This record gives sequence, C-alpha cells and structure tokens, in this order.
Amino acid sequence: MSNSEQPAAAPLNIDCDVVSRRETWWVSLCKEQLIFSAAHFITFAGDICERIHGHNYRVKCEVRGPLDENHYVIDFIALRDGLLELTSALDHHVLLPDRHPLIRVADDGKEVTVTFRDKRWVFPSEDAIILPIPNTTAELLAKYLGAALLHRLKEKGLEQPRGLRMAVDENEGQWGIVEWSFDEPAP
Repeated sequence: MSNSEQPAAAPLNIDCDVVSRRETWWVSLCKEQLIFSAAHFITFAGDICERIHGHNYRVKCEVRGPLDENHYVIDFIALRDGLLELTSALDHHVLLPDRHPLIRVADDGKEVTVTFRDKRWVFPSEDAIILPIPNTTAELLAKYLGAALLHRLKEKGLEQPRGLRMAVDENEGQWGIVEWSFDEPAP
C-alpha cells in the first residue's frame, strides 16, 4: 500500500483542557511585507558617531494574552495592519533621534539640520523622521515600534495584551528585541 492509499489517522480522543491552568498564549507575526528601508547613524562609546548608512529592516512581533471569545489572542489582520502602518511610515526615510544628549536636531518645516560635534547634515523635512528615542539602534527602533503599536491597538479599541515582544532585524540575524509584560498593574 502506498502512502497516498494509507487511511488518514484518526484524531486522538484526549482532554485538551487537562493543563489549561498553565497555558500561555502567544501569536507571532513575521511577514515578508513587514520591512522598511531606512538610513540612520548611531553613536557609541560616548563620542563616536558612525557614518550615515542604511538597512533593510525586518520586523517581528509577538503578542501574549488570553484567548478571547473567538479563541484569538489578537486578530492577526489587526496586528498586521497596525505594523504595516508603522513600517510604511518609516520606509525610505532618514531616522533621527531627538533625545540624544549630543545630537541636535532642528526642523524648520523645510529642512532638518542635524549636528553632532563638528559634523553637520541637512535633509529635506519630508525625507526625515524624528523619533522620540536617544539613539537609532535596532533595540530602540524595536521599542519605538512596540510603543507605537500599543498606542495604535488602543486607538482601535483593542485590549492591551498581557505581553508584547517586538524585534527589529537590521542585518540578517542581528535583532534588537524589547519585551514588555503587563501582567502586573502599573504603579
């Protein structure tokens, strides 16, 4: 008898609820369209500033929470659409930090002027995104995207998840990851 002629295996008659008190539910989303191409530079070791360069960033998001009445942690489409809005907004821009102690960013509506010690860059305003972070590292881009996603989900009337993990890959296998747990009420 060939494999195609084999009878289908019957489902096991088991009690799936036997361990339900210990279950943790996650959904994970890492789709081909959750990418953005952007330029940036970072500082490190206190006073070293990289040259401006770009990446093709990839985004992965994991959401933890209880199953709702539809047996979802979160609707994949709502999660995907929220992430697509955020990544599309960053795509093909220069990403700049506005909370760095040594980087000055000034936007006059026409141009964004950026200075770091004796370096100076000028970008058309429409080509730059000024982010509320101190450095444009993969870790802080993940934090920005995660916080922005939580805000978007709240705007759409979706419940805050019990946990969120956001990851940004800047170079095939170099991920910056942030994770939040909301199990405990905020002080």
